[in-house]
Amino acid sequence: MQRFLNKRTGRPDSSFLRSRLFVGAFVFCALVWLLDPLLNLLLMQEASPSISFDHSPTELYFRTLLSALVFGCAVVLRIVLLKYRSQNRELSEQRENMQRIISSEPECVKTVAQDGSLLDMNPAGLNIIEADSIDQVRYASVYDLIAPENRQDYITFNERIFRGESGSMEYDIIGLKGARKCVETHAVPLLDESNRVTAHLAITRDITAFKQSQKDLKQFSVAVEQCASVVMITDTQARLTYVNPRFESVTGYSSEEALGQTPRILRSGKYSPVFYQQLWARIGAGRSWRGKMQNRRKNGELYWVMAVISPIKDEAGDITHFLCTQEDVTNSHNLTEQLDYQARHCMLTGLINRYEFEQRLTQLLERARTDHTNHAVFFLDIDQFKVINDTCGHIAGDQLLRQLGSVMQAHVRQHDSVSRLGGDEFAVLLEYCVPEEAVRVAEKLRLAIDETNFAWGDQAFRVSASIGVVCLDSSSPGTAEILSYADTSCYMAKEQGRNRIYLYQDDEASQRRQGEMQWITRIHEGIEKNQFCLYVQDIVGLQQDKEQHYEVLLRYREADGSIIAPGAFLPSAERYGLSPKLDRWVINRVCAFLAKTGRKDLKLSINLSGLSIADTELLVFVRKTLQHYQVEPAQLCFEITETAAISNLGNAIQFINAMKEIGCRFALDDFGSGLSSFGYLKNLPVDFVKIDGIFVKDILIDQVDLAMVRSINDIGHLMGKKTIAEFVENAKIAEELAALGVDYGQGYGIAKPYCIEVLNPDKR
Repeated sequence: MQRFLNKRTGRPDSSFLRSRLFVGAFVFCALVWLLDPLLNLLLMQEASPSISFDHSPTELYFRTLLSALVFGCAVVLRIVLLKYRSQNRELSEQRENMQRIISSEPECVKTVAQDGSLLDMNPAGLNIIEADSIDQVRYASVYDLIAPENRQDYITFNERIFRGESGSMEYDIIGLKGARKCVETHAVPLLDESNRVTAHLAITRDITAFKQSQKDLKQFSVAVEQCASVVMITDTQARLTYVNPRFESVTGYSSEEALGQTPRILRSGKYSPVFYQQLWARIGAGRSWRGKMQNRRKNGELYWVMAVISPIKDEAGDITHFLCTQEDVTNSHNLTEQLDYQARHCMLTGLINRYEFEQRLTQLLERARTDHTNHAVFFLDIDQFKVINDTCGHIAGDQLLRQLGSVMQAHVRQHDSVSRLGGDEFAVLLEYCVPEEAVRVAEKLRLAIDETNFAWGDQAFRVSASIGVVCLDSSSPGTAEILSYADTSCYMAKEQGRNRIYLYQDDEASQRRQGEMQWITRIHEGIEKNQFCLYVQDIVGLQQDKEQHYEVLLRYREADGSIIAPGAFLPSAERYGLSPKLDRWVINRVCAFLAKTGRKDLKLSINLSGLSIADTELLVFVRKTLQHYQVEPAQLCFEITETAAISNLGNAIQFINAMKEIGCRFALDDFGSGLSSFGYLKNLPVDFVKIDGIFVKDILIDQVDLAMVRSINDIGHLMGKKTIAEFVENAKIAEELAALGVDYGQGYGIAKPYCIEVLNPDKR
């Protein structure tokens, strides 16, 4: 049968049929005679039993014509049958092809009856509704798969399709296994030959992920719009294509002004072109850049940002845009700079402090060893500073220190460093200075200070300084040794009569050693001969609780009766390990005094050195002393500085806990001077926190100091500790402290230090 079909078109081949007509002609003649009996019947003649050739021409014509008609009909019927079979086969193949296409279609193809029955659905659709096969859902109602809130809308939609309309719809379905999905369907009416709608034909796709992406994108868009950080997007040519509202509020530029511009409009002018070239080279290579930089607002104001710039790539990995986020960190940057400045500078004079001085000295020593250069270090101690401080108070003393700091700055080179180490001690670091020049500069400083007239009220004072000079070169020892040499040289200058210079030299090592040991000898003699004496200063209550106690202060009494402040001997005592011996002398004297007075209401605070905290035998000594003098432990409060506690934190915690078990109390002195103060405070079981006087004395004029005092007080109270403010110089400061809730105050505005014997009733 295939021979009748054209191999290219699949239809009946006409050339093949023509070739067969010749064969058919011969077959026709045979059929005429073979069908002769049948033809006789058709022609209403008697059929002859045999084939007869005796017919008239007319009869023979009709016989032949009739046979041809019969044969022709047979041929036509055969051709029609072949064509029908071919078309049927072609239609079947088309139907199979269509079925394969529909089955492989990645989106759902389905037909739905007017009542909502599912007529057919491809595998993609079965996957969406979580069906295993079409037999599982065929003729089931699709309405049952529609989410309840969308069901009526879908029924209406189906009715519209059967009215001959087409349309689309989004709705949620709930699969046979319970999964909820969002789908989008496009439906048309399926018509028969009479243009009647027989089914609802739809292509449906799962848009759940797309909807979630839209939702995420919308949330992201809202987040970017409401983001507290500046968000900018540029094209590859650095032209701004998007800025969020925060950009407008931070920079002052509106989006209309910014779009199409480049970030150059924000440049501060503080960076070289190389900086920006390196930045763009990095992000242009597909890497992110992050860092802090300074920008300029529209009004010209400079501000600091923490910026992150990242490339945005397409699916091919090519950069299409750049995303930049910036956080305005101006306040935190300024605060950090302020804290860094405070950590490196003396707040009173504005000079660098001991920490920064030592850092610079270390760097200078390394430079000297590397390039074999000469430098110098001065230590200066203000002569008779105690006289001014005690006569006129701390305010006058502070003013003198500020004035002297300015004098020193004015008499050194710009790249030299002047530092206030603490109290009335200063230091100078001279870079690239040979010994002869160092001595000349030291003398220049001494004369400038000597010529300084300090007036306070109706009093005028002459000021002088003792200066120790140490020269540095490539053979100089480490920082600690240099500082020790400078400190000793300064004391040697004082020992030789004050207001003079002492140059440290290696060939005078024996003399230097004798000078250093002089204070050691005097300390030992002072303990043995009771040349030390005790002073006290009032610590008064600022709140309703008016409990009062006193801080014990150590002094050295010269043979002529003059009193030397602890700044003269305590550094040597600390340096040479004598401070624990001094602490024991003070503890013993205080307990003896309490036993002598018999006052159980008297509470005294004793300062302990950092070395004493690590002294394991001190606890035993305190117990024995309290027991010997029959003193209540609660009458003693030990004070340790924040610096000493932090540097020996483990020992400090153990020591404090052991002392508190006896019944003694503890105070943390000079709190706030360290940057990590609050972090350590919660670990130290102290009863009192003494707020560093550097924050207290200016709280009436400095809002930062006021905030620091308030913070320390609040944190201390939260931790269950009482607070004591030092350097209370006047009544107004005391009133402000009371308003802040500070528990106690101490300072010249409350009471100056006086001899402890005043507290003895027998001496009143």
